[in-house]
Order: sequence, then C-alpha cells, then structure tokens
Amino acid sequence: MRRALLLVALLRLAVADAAAAQSAPVFHRCADAPKRARCGHVVVPLDRRGEQPSADPRKLRIEFELYPRRDRERPSLGTLVNAEGGPGYSTTDSRDFYLELDERLMDRRDLLLVDNRGTGRSGALDCRALRETVDDYFRRAGACARQLGPRVDFYGTHAAVDDLADVLDALAIEQIDLYGDSYGSYFAQAFAVRHAERLRSLVLDATYPLPGTDPAYGDLAEATWRALRLVCARRPSCAARGEDPLAVLERLVERVRTQPVSDIGLNADGRRVRVRVDEASLVLLLQSGYSNMPMWRDLLASIRGFETGDRAPLLRLLAENTLDPTASPVRSWSEGLYLAVTCHDYPQMWDPAASLELREVQLAQTRYALPAERFAPFSPTAWTAPEYEGPAACLRWPGPLQPDPPVPPDARYPAVPTLVLNGDLDNITATSGAQLVAARFPRSTFVELHNSVHVTAVGDADDCASRIVRRFIKALDAGDTSCAGRVKEVRTVDLFPLTSADAEPARSRPGDKSRRAARRAAAVAAATVADAIQRWAFNYTGEGRGLRGGRWTYKGDETVRFGFDRARFAADVAVSGAATWTVASGAVRARLRVAGASNGRLKARWNVLEPLARARLDGRLGGRELHAEMLAP
Repeated sequence: MRRALLLVALLRLAVADAAAAQSAPVFHRCADAPKRARCGHVVVPLDRRGEQPSADPRKLRIEFELYPRRDRERPSLGTLVNAEGGPGYSTTDSRDFYLELDERLMDRRDLLLVDNRGTGRSGALDCRALRETVDDYFRRAGACARQLGPRVDFYGTHAAVDDLADVLDALAIEQIDLYGDSYGSYFAQAFAVRHAERLRSLVLDATYPLPGTDPAYGDLAEATWRALRLVCARRPSCAARGEDPLAVLERLVERVRTQPVSDIGLNADGRRVRVRVDEASLVLLLQSGYSNMPMWRDLLASIRGFETGDRAPLLRLLAENTLDPTASPVRSWSEGLYLAVTCHDYPQMWDPAASLELREVQLAQTRYALPAERFAPFSPTAWTAPEYEGPAACLRWPGPLQPDPPVPPDARYPAVPTLVLNGDLDNITATSGAQLVAARFPRSTFVELHNSVHVTAVGDADDCASRIVRRFIKALDAGDTSCAGRVKEVRTVDLFPLTSADAEPARSRPGDKSRRAARRAAAVAAATVADAIQRWAFNYTGEGRGLRGGRWTYKGDETVRFGFDRARFAADVAVSGAATWTVASGAVRARLRVAGASNGRLKARWNVLEPLARARLDGRLGGRELHAEMLAP
C-alpha cells in the first residue's frame, strides 16, 4: 500500500513539474524587434477544447515581445497589452503602431505584445492553397481546410484567450490594461468574460458583439447608407444640393444593373486597369468604405459625372478598388487563421454542420428571405456575393467538430472600466454593434468619432482617439471627449470639371485683380494637389497620373513632397511645380506653375486636419494679381 501511495505521489510531482516546465517562459534572441524588447515564448497545448486535458500531445509556442518600462526606480504601474485584428494579423508585426500609441504611457508601464496562435511567430497557419494568391477564394478556402486537416478546429478565440492567460501566468503578470482593435476587440471581450480578474481596464476600438453580427452584413449595409449621408451633410457644398446621396447611388445601380459598362480606369499608381461598372463592382466599392476615404470623397461627384458621360472619375475609383490577388506574407497575415477563426466562431448564413450541397441550398434560402429594403439599392444576393472574405467566405470550410464558442451563451460581462471607440464612417464594424457591446459592460464609456473610419486610436492623425485612450488608461476615465465631434469633415468633391469652365471659381480677397476665369483655374490647380494627396495612401510606386493627364510624384512619409508635371484635374489646366504636406500638422503648401486656360504662377496653402478649412490662393494668373480663397479641396 505504501509503495502504491509513493508511486502516486511521485506521479503527481512529475505532472506538476511538467506543468511548471510547460508554463515557464523561454527567452531568446529577438529576430526583428527593437533592442529594448525581450522576446520569448510559452508552450501551450494545441488542443484546448473542453474541461479535461486533451489526449492530443501536440504543443504550440506562443511568441511574445516584452518592452520594459523606462523608469525602474519607481514602482510599476502595470502592464499594457495590445491585441491585433483580422483575425490573422500578427501583433508583433504591427509593433510600431502600438509603440506609437503606448510610448507616452511607458515610463512606469511595461508593454506586452503577443502573437495569437496561428499568427505571426506563433505557428502561423500556412496552407499551400492560399500561399500565392487569393483568387477563386471559395475553392481555395476549401482546399486550405483540407490541407490543414483536423487542427483547423483548434484555433478559435477561446483557445487564443486562454493562451494569453498562460503567457501572463508565465511572466507573473497579475493584471493588465488590454487594448484591442477590430478582431482584437472581439478577442479582448472574450478575454474580459473568461479572465475578468486579470483586467485593470479594457479598451475596445472598432468593435462588434460576440459571437458576431448579422452574417449577411445587413448591419453593415445600414452603416454604409448612414455614412454616405453623414459625409454629404457635413460638407457645405454637398449639403447645399439638397439631394439624398442614397438616391444618387440608386440611380447608378439601377442603370448598370441592366446596362453594365466595361472600360479602362487608372489606379492610384497610374496603371491602366480594365474594370466593369456593374452591381457587383459597386458592392465591392461601397463595402470598402471602412478603409477607403477617397471613396467617400469622390463617389457622388463620380456618379454625377458618369451620368453626363464623364466616365474617368468613377472608372478610377473602381480601378483603385480592384483586388490585388497576391497573397500577403504569412508572417504578417495568415489567411488560413482568418478562416479558422471566422468559420469557427462567427454565425453563418447556413448550418455549419450541413454538407456543402445542403449549405448551398440554405444560403440561397437565406438570401431569398432577406428583407430587400435593408440592402437597397443593392439586392440582398449582390450584397452577400463577394467571395474574398465576404459573407459567404466559409461556404466550403468545415464547421467545428466540437463547438467551442468564444464565450458561453449566458456569459456575464464584468464591471471592469471599459472604453468603446468607433468611427461613424466605419462600415465593417458598425456603430450600432459597438453601442451594443458598450451596453453589455456595466462600467463602459462609448465614444463615436466623427468622420472616422475603421480603428481610431492606432495611426491617429487627428490626435483625438489616441489621447482619449491614454487618458482612460491613466485615470480609468475618458475625461473630455469633445474632440471626437471636431474631426475634420470628408472633403467631398462637388464635381469633376471636364474643363475649368465647369469649376466653381475661388472667391476674391482684398487686393485681387484677377478675372473669373483665372479664379476658376486657380481652384482647379488647388484641386489637382488635393487629388494627389488623396491618392497618396494607396500609391506604392511614388508616381501617379493626373485624372485627365500629366503626372505627379512623391517622396517621404512624415513630410510628403509632391512634384507635378503638367498634371491635369481638368483638361485645360496643366499644373507643374511642387507641394509639401506635413502629415502631423496637416499643413499643405504649394508653389505651382499653371498653363492652359490661364497661365501664370500660384501659391496655395491650407490645412487638411482643420474642419471646414479655407484654402488661400495667391499669385499672378492671366496677367493679373490673384488673391482668393475657397473651401479647402
């Protein structure tokens, strides 16, 4: 009997030692992180489903980067943890954005970045089917699932949440201030429910409810129509037209539904791209609004131009929105993990347990039953048709063999101090969903940022959401959030002039001697510069093309210097010269030579971050002194 008891005791010790070894952090040399980082990993079970330990012996290494606080003399104020979105993005690959957000908090706080399982350096899911291209997405997604095999069932949000808890245990971190953006906020909600005791504060940026929102994206359609109207209402020249923007869109959709058009458009790099103007391409364009500010800026004027025979602006928008099918490096983005999580955790338009044949029937039935008015002017079928990461992306992905939702159906949301942020132009995580999330947390503060798209605090050019986040983490109180209502409006284009005669002239200022035609040309020249600034974010070659001819180039990221070589926003105004845009301050300064309708030289200046800013135009055009101003383009 004693011998048996001794064996049992020894076995328990061995199990305890193994568990301790498994949870101990292993530090190693950083591959690409800054010198101040300490890099390492914690070993966790691959299969975390259910209450009992899995018989599956396979393990995962969950990689982390720990950035120590600067002030080691005074006591620590805790640890910041940031969670990236997607799902599929690597948090450590996005370190620069999080360091920028958190740097001012790190005198007495550490920063911990952890790659979720299946992303970045934590065993990124890499399947051959999606390694080179995402074309033919439904088929490739199904092939990816087959290549990954049964392990696709082990990558849900619940497992990733418990991985983070293990990393905190291994590093002896008791409580954290957790920030999550996009899917990272979904992950953060699940962590809050399952590990509430580990949180000092919670920030959810661009969030949506667990387990997911409308699988048909009906809530996102409503967010799109709301955003379209807000953009127009906040720009005086658009609002003055007195026309419902949705009615403008509806006219185009009805026209191209029966009379689609194929033609060539110029993308942001100035390359010629064949595009088709039809209901499907317009769905993709409108659904891109969460990250595509030029779409909100140019759409209505592009449609009005198309109706009068000027195709170039709309063709350009569609060319800029054409999917590049080249797969991203798996270190940065795992397409397999995106599918493994979304197809495991999110609601679908079919029964996930159904066969492929039955799923297709159920999908058709669901589409037929959708309320058409919610998706108008598009049809429900067209709105739910996009393949790449669209509503039906999981059609050929297997349903979970053992359902493991991110939180239990009866989950109780903790009374942890919570800040919820959302942009009111965000049409991939809608404000309606973010408000529902805020309502679930008893101690939440909700802030909606005007004129803002997806994720507000990371890369915050307006210096509003990021300040609110840092203040909240310091004081557990958002404080004055009034800046959220002062973010500059989208500078919608009122019209795309074919010639300067179509343009609204700039208004004379004291000392102006110019003719009306010269003030029109000056307004077109300023719009030429603004047009290049709008295309800059999507230009990767350093060179673009004017809407109606000529070229422009740029250098720099923080201070962007543009060169113009006979660039034309209107056909009869050729703009050459240079402009400088200081991104942090928003200041734009241009020195231009204008040829065509009115020859001469022009200086222009305005601020892209100032609400309802005015542009000042000074120079000599058409042989006369010009001093004018206009609503900044």
